[in-house]
This record gives sequence, C-alpha cells and structure tokens, in this order.
Amino acid sequence: MAIPLNTFKTTTTVLKAGPIIGDSDVIYTVPNEITAIVLMAQVANIDSVDAHTCTMSHYDTTNLINTEVVKNFEIQPNDAAGLVTGKLIVEQNNQVRASASVDGQMKFILSYLESLNG
Repeated sequence: MAIPLNTFKTTTTVLKAGPIIGDSDVIYTVPNEITAIVLMAQVANIDSVDAHTCTMSHYDTTNLINTEVVKNFEIQPNDAAGLVTGKLIVEQNNQVRASASVDGQMKFILSYLESLNG
C-alpha cells in the first residue's frame, strides 16, 4: 500500500508525572520517510483545585538532543494553554515528548500534518 503524500492527524493522552525516565514521555515519534509539522499542541488542567505544570520538548534521536518548547509551564485549575506559537517541524524518527508535575490531571492534544519526504 502506498504512503499518502499528506495526512492530518491528532494524538491525545493524559500526561504522566516527571521526571521522565526512558521513553515513557514520548507522545509521538515521526515514522520513517515522513516529516511532521506540528500545527497545535495544547494541554488542559482538568483539576478543579490546583495549578499544575507541564513540559513539552522536541527530541532529536540522531544527536540525542532534547530541546524544551516549554518547561514547567504552569496552568491554572480548569484552564488550558497552547504550547506552540508557530509551526514546529519534526523530522523522521524524532519525537515530541511531554510530562506533567502530577499524574492524571493534564490532558495533552497534538495536531500535526505528516508529509512524505520526497
């Protein structure tokens, strides 16, 4: 089966508490022969009482470099925030990672366009 030229996708998850060990914070890994354009990344704090923080990063699997997009970003109770102000290019095999200050209270959504490398 042929790989589509362009495909819009969404990934959602409930964030785990950090610090992260291993790959437990990986939200999305770009497939081989694909480049992804992150269109939107948002996190919602579903706790009705306490503020919590989140960290989102781009991980370059070739050079083993982790670059934070936001680090310990505080979100108030019953509120949400966009984490990317522009587009984020993620090359093949690289990853988007995210974690929170507490388990089960931060919902993360990532919308992206996968494009076939040509």
